Amino acid sequence: MTVIANRLMGLLMPLGVIVLPVAVMAQAFEAPPSFNAARIKGIAPSGENYTVKSPVPSDGLMRLYDIATPYGEVPAQGDAIAQMRINELRALALLEKVASSETFAKSLVNAGLNPLKYTGRLISNPIGTIKGTLSGIGSMFDRIGSGLNNAGKTQDSALGSLIGVTSERRTLAATYGVDPYTDFPPLDAKLKQLSEAAALGGLAVTGALIAVPGAAGIVASNLSTANRFNNMSIEDVARQYSAAQILDLNRKKLTEMGVSKELTESLLANRNYTPIDMAAMVAAIDNMKTVRGRAVFFDAAAAADERSNAYFMRRQAELLAAEYKRHGGFEHIVTLGGLPFLVAKDGRFVTVAPIDALSWTQQSATRFEAFTKARNQLVAKSTGEIRITGQATALAKRQLKALGWAVVERQPG
Repeated sequence: MTVIANRLMGLLMPLGVIVLPVAVMAQAFEAPPSFNAARIKGIAPSGENYTVKSPVPSDGLMRLYDIATPYGEVPAQGDAIAQMRINELRALALLEKVASSETFAKSLVNAGLNPLKYTGRLISNPIGTIKGTLSGIGSMFDRIGSGLNNAGKTQDSALGSLIGVTSERRTLAATYGVDPYTDFPPLDAKLKQLSEAAALGGLAVTGALIAVPGAAGIVASNLSTANRFNNMSIEDVARQYSAAQILDLNRKKLTEMGVSKELTESLLANRNYTPIDMAAMVAAIDNMKTVRGRAVFFDAAAAADERSNAYFMRRQAELLAAEYKRHGGFEHIVTLGGLPFLVAKDGRFVTVAPIDALSWTQQSATRFEAFTKARNQLVAKSTGEIRITGQATALAKRQLKALGWAVVERQPG
């Protein structure tokens, strides 16, 4: 099972769903299918620096990717994370071209740096560098204040923020459509190298750092979301605010939504989310203005104990917000077996989840039995909808229909 599947199983334990009910035990289960990587919607099976291994297996909920790269094998649990990694690999290929380009080398020479020796290590004269690069004293105080409020919760380094490395990195990452706080080590290293070169050499991100013709704007962004944060796009948030400042913005929004201080701090301290994930997730739930009990969603989100789980919760928030925008008519949020559901005015329970390949395995049957039990405990003889981004097998749809769930496939996000 994937980490996500294991996490969902763990959430069912408090409901007492450890042994399968007799009705489920008696039914037929199926082996989860495998897929041709070239035929999976939204997945480019190969690129300049990667190849998605095929066939791609699944575990009853998610497709389990293995991506071959020059940096080693890269696993990805689910379509959403695979798409994120592929975008990062595409951006990395472009950034490596920038780093080896003649324009960039000349820029380093003009800045007094040796392009053959430069490896991206930080400064030999930090005091002089700080003196030479500080500007905007008011915004600097804002950054320092946010840093103190969020000590231990942000990936920004204090020195990096002061000398401008973090600012350049944010701008560079947003230009190439990737999260400045990526957890993908090769991309993290390349962003570090180029942003430090920009900060130390005074290079403009819009100049030497997009020296490859057509580089900027051709990577599908990992930052994009339809939800706006304080009337700003998530990309603009990534460009303009430090990690600590983003956490402060999230804290304010969470408080306005009625999330307790204890839960807010627990969520913000969860490093399985990047600051950009957090902003996208909070913006999505905040945009469901008429829905009551939105704090319930963050109870589930705070429990994400792996990176893949955290990204699942971010994507679910975005999907729920998109469903709310399309149809409205939802009154409040509840969790069934640990998974957030919207409750419609007509009493239906609706969830939208980034599930790629739903099949009726013993494990998935157990999970949906638990969702059903929790649903019926809240409202007897109730019904609901399971909306997924991927597809479900015929057996899974039949079994879920018997439990009172309609399955809607290929849900847009």
